[in-house]
Amino acid sequence: MEKNLKIFLIFLLAFCVNGIAFHPLFAYVMSSGNYHIQSDDSLTPTGGVGTSANYVFKDTMGQVSSGVSNSTLYKIKAGFQQMQEVSLSVSAPDDTSLTPDIPGVSGGTADAGVDWSVQTDGSSGFDMKINASTSPAMKLPPDGAYYFDDYSTTPTYNWDIGSNAAKFGFAVVPATSADAVLAFKDNGGACGAGENIGNCWAGLNGTTPTAIIHRTSRTSPAGENETINFKAQSNKLLKEGDYASSITVTVVSN
Repeated sequence: MEKNLKIFLIFLLAFCVNGIAFHPLFAYVMSSGNYHIQSDDSLTPTGGVGTSANYVFKDTMGQVSSGVSNSTLYKIKAGFQQMQEVSLSVSAPDDTSLTPDIPGVSGGTADAGVDWSVQTDGSSGFDMKINASTSPAMKLPPDGAYYFDDYSTTPTYNWDIGSNAAKFGFAVVPATSADAVLAFKDNGGACGAGENIGNCWAGLNGTTPTAIIHRTSRTSPAGENETINFKAQSNKLLKEGDYASSITVTVVSN
């Protein structure tokens, strides 16, 4: 008999800059294959930004024909303050299966790579986090009496579960290697230092989100594919059946 492994993926998208919610950007003034210019107006001599612990206030005076206009085909927000919004979009993946099936007696390893395509014109980029709905994450329904242990909470270099063990974990491979949080970078021998990616493996920390990507700049108009590689391995006897994990990925604008 064999163990079939399934990952159910849940996606959350949030817009938040200094605690202020934003709506998607509807248009831009100029673009090419390499850039989008969101607005080309500059601040007038009168205006600026005021802040306190409780608010952020932006004011501009002297602009002509500012405001909102729309039709069934378009929506234009004219003026400097009208145009300053952040667009964040994600192409979320479908549920996926780890392959191949793991034999129930001899054990084995199963893998799956999942891509999230993230696009933002926000100059501060975005953060991505991941968490599971249960601890441990990969269980045999309905009662979860049989399961794969979560891999190390702290990312460790290369995958190694030892003998008489069954574990489930993930590694982070962003399109831009510098975007991986430091814990998932390695120097060729250890995690938490260096610039290499894809070699540091961790387990889901239950419902507590784990930071995996921190980008500090806008993406290209085409977006970037952020990849999470999942792996499960069993070196011991486990009951046959369809094991499953429900995983949530959250993307928040910075």
